[in-house]
Amino acid sequence: MVSFAIVELDDGLTIATIQPGQSPEDAAMASHGILVDPGPYATYEEACDALSELESDVEDERV
Repeated sequence: MVSFAIVELDDGLTIATIQPGQSPEDAAMASHGILVDPGPYATYEEACDALSELESDVEDERV
């Protein structure tokens, strides 16, 4: 079963799919990004919620 992690790419944060047997770090490298939150999140929706929260925390820090 796949899981999900949050990765930073050149153009912002995104969700990377972690394949069975793959580490979150390897999933980030496969996406050509840097691991931000390894999760792992069981569903894409959970990862989206975490990503939204992370982005709002970053916005709050900028203000």
